[in-house]
Parts: sequence; C-alpha cells; structure tokens
Amino acid sequence: MRRSWKGWVAAAVVCGAAPAALAATVVEPRARLSLEERYDDDFRLSETGDIDGQLMTKLTPRFGLDVKDPTLTLESFYAADLLMRHGSGKVSLDHRLGLSVRKLLSRRLRVEVSGGIYRVTDPASLPRESVARAAQPVLYGQTRMYVSGRLSRQVDVGAGYGFEGVRMLYGDRTPGFVHNPYAEIWLRTTRRLSLGAEYRYQGFIFGDSFDQSHGVSAALRYRLTRQTTFTARGGPVSFLGGDGTRGLVPRVKLELLHEARRFDLGVIAGHDLVGASGFANVLWADYAGMVFNHHFSQRLSVYGAASFFRNGRAPGEGAFTFNGGPRVAQGYALGAGVEFKINRYVSMQGAVDRIAQVGVDEAAEDVNLTRNVAAVRLHMTAW
Repeated sequence: MRRSWKGWVAAAVVCGAAPAALAATVVEPRARLSLEERYDDDFRLSETGDIDGQLMTKLTPRFGLDVKDPTLTLESFYAADLLMRHGSGKVSLDHRLGLSVRKLLSRRLRVEVSGGIYRVTDPASLPRESVARAAQPVLYGQTRMYVSGRLSRQVDVGAGYGFEGVRMLYGDRTPGFVHNPYAEIWLRTTRRLSLGAEYRYQGFIFGDSFDQSHGVSAALRYRLTRQTTFTARGGPVSFLGGDGTRGLVPRVKLELLHEARRFDLGVIAGHDLVGASGFANVLWADYAGMVFNHHFSQRLSVYGAASFFRNGRAPGEGAFTFNGGPRVAQGYALGAGVEFKINRYVSMQGAVDRIAQVGVDEAAEDVNLTRNVAAVRLHMTAW
C-alpha cells in the first residue's frame, strides 16, 4: 500500500500516454519541512531603528513534483517562508515558486526551460544582488529558455531568451523588466578547447523609459582537467538610451568550475549591463563571486560563499574610477556553514552570513544595509 498512492499520482500526471511511455516515466512527489532559528541584527527590522538585533523563527514547508523519463527531466517546487520576529513581534509570509525542464528532442537537439517567481519581504534573499534597499515586499521573476543543436561533431549552435522582472510592493514604485534574446555558436578545435561567438540583445523597460543594447562577444572554453573547466567571454556592447544617451561598454565574464565527488568550486567575475533593479532602468555592474562545497563523508559537509558587486548608471558613469561618486553603490556578502545528515530524511545545518550593501547619496538612498546573521536549521524530508 505504501507504493499504491504514488502509482495513482503517476497515472494522473501522464494520463493518455502510450503504455510503453508510461512504463518508462517516473513521477516523484517531494515534500520537506524546514525549521530555522536565527539571530539577525538588520536595523530595518524595526520601524524606529532602535533594535540592535533579534531572534527569529522561520518555518518553511516545501512541496515539489519531479517527472523523469529517458528524454525528459522536469523539476518543480513551491515553498512558503513563515518568519516570526520575536523582538518586534512582526510576522511575514513569503512565497517561492520554481520550475525547470530539460527535454531531448533528438540525439542532436535539446531544449531547456527554467523560471522562478519570488514574493519576499527581504530582497537580500533573492537569487541575485542589487535589489535590497528596503525591508518591504518585492515581487521578482526570471525565465530562461535555451535551444541547442549539434550541426556536426565539431560545431554546436544555440539560441536563447532570458527575462527578468521586479517590482517593489510599496508606495508608487515602477516595475522594471529586461528582455534578453541571444544566439551563439561553438567550435570544438581540440578535445579540451572550444571557441565561440555570441550576439546578444537587451531591452530594458522601467516605466516610460526604454533603453537597449547590442553586443557581440568572443568566447573560449577550456577543460583544464576532467573535473575543471574555464570559460571566458568578452566583447563590446553598444548602449542606446531612450533619452539619446549613447556609449560603448566592455563586457567581460570569466568563470571557473570544478565538479568532483568530494569537492565543488565555482568562481566568477565580470563587467556587464544589468537591469530590473527596481530603482533604475539600466546599470553597469562589476561582480565577482566564489562558492565551494566539501564533503568529508556522505553525512558531513561544509560550504562557503563570497560575492562582491559594484554598480552605477549606464553606460559608464563612475565605472572606471576608484571613487565612483554619489551614484555608485557597492557591497559584498560572506557566508559559511556546515551540514550533517542524520539519515536520508533528516539533516541539520549551522550557518553564519554577513551582508553589506553600501552606497552613498542617491545610489542607496543614504541607507547602509550591513547585517549579520547566524542560524541553525533542521530539514525533515517526508519523501
């Protein structure tokens, strides 16, 4: 009887499929409950700013459904974050929804689609930086679609579309959007080295403002070892502002990825144009980040992360000076933690984080968003 209800779910999801396809399809419901106790000294948690820090309890039920067959991988989830602040007595409810699909149409053609919608009180919890000037709710969404095909043993082509949207849910705030279609081609010159080229368009919308950019980039991907890959992109971006502003912006992106059985490492750095910040239409941005995860055993692991960003008004106001001026914001984040798996259903985490997103004058509305967080978490997985 323990397996019968999963069979009914699988039959309902893939109803109408041929018997052979049904036999090859695996449908797995997911359910997890997380309990977190944390200390947070974010001064924005108090309307008067007189609380140095306070304890909080966060309860997060998470539900998902995975569907897999030899050509399809689908993963979806919904999570609700109920946050209770003991110092101020405030209670907030956040929502997160995500979906990713990977489909093999043939031996040479692949389609990938992913997206997420987040309605959160704390913008620092979003999967991107530079949206964190207030402790009020924010609605954020992102979508990515990518189609790749193999023309020959040496040549791959791909085309994609990315979307971001953000709206601050307080006052009379204007939503911001970014549309990003692109196309690329890769040539494998050796077993380790691939060379590529890309064209990218960006359309930035913020209220009545519409800016755009056209960029071409050269790319290099080199496999240092079986587990380590280095990728570099670079090229000029032509910026066309709706108010007549024009400029040429360099685009650079460097990425190092190491994936092994016990140790994973990712390093990224670059300079580019970004949008959908909720406060301005287009920003230039410097960014750098590093994440690692080390497994001492199947039960015990540690992880760490560090990131830095710096941004200002496009196309390049204050970008190439040490003291960028009143319209340049910058910040960093540091985090580390340890995880212990008691069994396949229960795990515990301990984590510390420091977030500092600091600007002056209008860059961050005279707000220093520095905060320190210490948390312990208990994760319980039902299935």
